[in-house]
Amino acid sequence: MNKFFCIFFIILFISITENVFSNNIIYNVNNVEINGKNNNNTEKKKITELAFKKAFIIFINKTLLKEDAKSLSKITAKTVNNLVLNYQLIETKIGDDNKTISTFNINFDPKKINNFFAERTISYADITNISLTLLPILIVEKDIFLYEENFFYKNWNKMKEGSKIRNDDLISYNLALENIEDLEYINNIKGNLDLIDINKINSFNKNENSALLIIYSTKNNFKAFIKTSIKNKRIDKYINLSLPKADKDKSYEETIVILKKEIIQIWKKQNLIDVNTPSFLDFFLEKKQSDDYLKLKSILDTLDVVESYSVLEMTNMYTKVRLKYRGKLNKIKDKLIEQKINIQIIDNIWKLKIKQ
Repeated sequence: MNKFFCIFFIILFISITENVFSNNIIYNVNNVEINGKNNNNTEKKKITELAFKKAFIIFINKTLLKEDAKSLSKITAKTVNNLVLNYQLIETKIGDDNKTISTFNINFDPKKINNFFAERTISYADITNISLTLLPILIVEKDIFLYEENFFYKNWNKMKEGSKIRNDDLISYNLALENIEDLEYINNIKGNLDLIDINKINSFNKNENSALLIIYSTKNNFKAFIKTSIKNKRIDKYINLSLPKADKDKSYEETIVILKKEIIQIWKKQNLIDVNTPSFLDFFLEKKQSDDYLKLKSILDTLDVVESYSVLEMTNMYTKVRLKYRGKLNKIKDKLIEQKINIQIIDNIWKLKIKQ
């Protein structure tokens, strides 16, 4: 009994302070490189502020839709500085051009960032890195090109030096393997490829995330049709592209960059969090071990969508917790399941259990 009350008061103290945002990887921007001298305090302050601004641009390009990111790209250094929680200068070296390169890790303050977005009615995307299986189909006039005959298939994962997109690593692409049944299906429906059912693409069967990309190229028209299935959410989208120039390969390379950005936008739109409308969830944590709540706490501390939480009631059998979160309820559920927490919902009452 004494052990129970000891744990209870520890948890009560933790809950009174209400943990708000810690260890949220989404707010961290690492390996930010800045060229410039840092021999005195003035120079150090200058390159540090440049690192903050560069990190902020990387952060918003990763988490915001492109229109919102563009609207924030010219905010003042003073505003950005106020959003930084902490930073670390991890390395200073001399580059090949004899210029000093300073490398920073920068953490933004989650609470300030969310207030900053809320004041501007901007939603951010709560996204994680995913792996996606891609099948690009190129149609030139009436000819269909697949696999190794298709420029987009051969070059999708090839990025020339200096052309890498910083947030391109959000999605790791796996090209669909050549499949005879897929070839037959595509040939049978080649007159109406827009109606293709991605469930019938065998290359996608064992993949949670997939995208079918159809690129149409004619003398007067150049466009793409994307059919995605990401985390069981489907979106179809048409994209008009600029007609290929004389250097067709270069134009196609530029098109790959554009299409990758569009797929990232699709992924973001499926995971937007409205910071202006937080919601609340009460749930019961079944107590099997004395430290189950502390285990749950360590999990909640890592979830970006969790704003705060507190203990409402504690007994020998369970702990009742109130959770304040942003975004959709299914997002919370999915994130908890990913953390190996069993969830049972009966008559809208949530019961959680830590997997031992």
